[in-house]
Amino acid sequence: GDYVSLQFAVEEVQAKDMDPALLKELSTESYGKMVVYAVLQQEDKNKYGLKMVTAEKPDSGVFLKGRMHYYGQSPYNPQTTYYANFLPDRFYVPENTGKRLEDLSREGQLIAKIKVHNGYAVLQDIVQK
Repeated sequence: GDYVSLQFAVEEVQAKDMDPALLKELSTESYGKMVVYAVLQQEDKNKYGLKMVTAEKPDSGVFLKGRMHYYGQSPYNPQTTYYANFLPDRFYVPENTGKRLEDLSREGQLIAKIKVHNGYAVLQDIVQK
């Protein structure tokens, strides 16, 4: 089979979308170890976006459980970007369709259809915007 390597917008977070208490807790020792939660908010009928990333498990609502991967600055962006893993980074697709879908993913032209239960997500499909 073929697969698509994916990177999700919800996994690249700016400081304004981070819980201030979480920002104080982060250190290079927490790379890959700190459990975090992406609190999602409904943007329209079937689309959710990031509201905030926090270290505290939400009592209700839609959220994703993951781990803070790393953070840093790039030569292209002076602001610190925080990276977390919430979703699978591969999705298996019919043979010879992966390259086109990866190109669309890099261009931000894919939407992931997921089901979420108690912070755990199952990636069901990816579709072009």
